Amino acid sequence: MKNEIVDVIVDWIDQHLDEGLNIEAVAAKSGYSKWHLQRAFKEKKGITLASFIRGRRLDQAAQCLVNSSKSIMTISMDLGFSSQQCFQRVFKKHFNVTPRDYRVQYRQYH
Repeated sequence: MKNEIVDVIVDWIDQHLDEGLNIEAVAAKSGYSKWHLQRAFKEKKGITLASFIRGRRLDQAAQCLVNSSKSIMTISMDLGFSSQQCFQRVFKKHFNVTPRDYRVQYRQYH
């Protein structure tokens, strides 16, 4: 049963990344308590639910940086980051490069 919950939640998260998701919203959607959902998620995926959501947002941000002409500020706001500075700090920690440099580097290949 845990695997089914997690698979459904992963699909739902992917479809709702632009809604500023948090653990409370995901738990409410699942019908399970935050505690139960986070435990089941960590058992199945090996990472916390919060880390998974942040990673998915950052992956989507990276795609937007390469495939759109939206500003970095717009991308960060669209994906629910509290500020452009927060987005830049988290993005650089995840990808080891700033959003601007990521855009320049990967657009050369597309």
